[in-house]
Amino acid sequence: MASDSERGSGPRLIALLKLIAERGQAFSLKDLAERAALPTSTVHRLLKILVEAGMIERGERQSYLPGRELFRMAALLRAQFDLIETSRPFLKRLWSEWDETSVLCIYNPSRHNASVVEVIHTTHPLRYAMETGIDLGLVWGSLGKAILAELDDDVVDIVLADPGTGPLSGRSNPPLAEVRDELERIRRMGYAIYDDRGFDISGVAAAIFGRDRSVIGSIGLTMPSRRFALRDRERMASAVRLAAHELSGLIALKI
Repeated sequence: MASDSERGSGPRLIALLKLIAERGQAFSLKDLAERAALPTSTVHRLLKILVEAGMIERGERQSYLPGRELFRMAALLRAQFDLIETSRPFLKRLWSEWDETSVLCIYNPSRHNASVVEVIHTTHPLRYAMETGIDLGLVWGSLGKAILAELDDDVVDIVLADPGTGPLSGRSNPPLAEVRDELERIRRMGYAIYDDRGFDISGVAAAIFGRDRSVIGSIGLTMPSRRFALRDRERMASAVRLAAHELSGLIALKI
C-alpha cells in the first residue's frame, strides 16, 4: 500500500509544475521550495522525478528550467485549441445545412485511437449521445475509419491486429480483407460512411490533415440510421468532404 508521502506526491508535483509554468524561466531549488511552501528536501525529490520525465531540465549553478517535454505538451495542447477554434465554422456549417450532430475528432498516435474534442448536437430529440472527451476506436464508425484509411500501412496493421469488438454491438472486428477493401474505398472517395441499422447509428466523416499531410483527425456528421435513410447520401458526403478539405487547408496555414 502506498505511504502517505507517496499519495501526496501527485498534488505536490502538479503544484510545482504550475509554479514552474508561471515563472517560465530559470529558478533555484531554494526559490521554488519557498514559493511552494515545502521543505527543500521534498522539492529536491520531486524535481528529480520531473527531470527524469523531461518536464524540467538542469541549468547553470544548480538552477532548473522548464524542460523540452513540458514545452512539447504545451505546444500539443495549443495546437488542439487552435484546431478546435479553426474547425468551429465548418462544424456549424455542416450542422446548419443538415441539422445533424457535427463532430470533430483528433487522432492519438500513441494510443492508435481518436478522441472527440468538439460536438454540435442536432436539434432533433432522437440522436446518438456523442460527447467531448470520449475515445473512439478506428475500426468502427465513420469518424474512426476516415482516419484509419489515411494512416501508414504499418500503423493500419497494428490497429487491425487488435482483436477488438464493436463498442455497441460487441461483434468482433470484420474480416481483415473486408476492412482493407473498405479502407481502399474510403481513400478513393475521400470520405467514410457507417450505417448500422441494427443499432440505428449512421455517420459520414472525412479525414483532416496537417501541413505535411499527416493525419490530424476527422470531421463528420452522426445520426440515427432511420434519418440517414431519408438523406441524399452523396450530397451529404460531398459536404463533409469539402469541409474536411477546406479545414485542412486552413490548418496547414495556422498550425
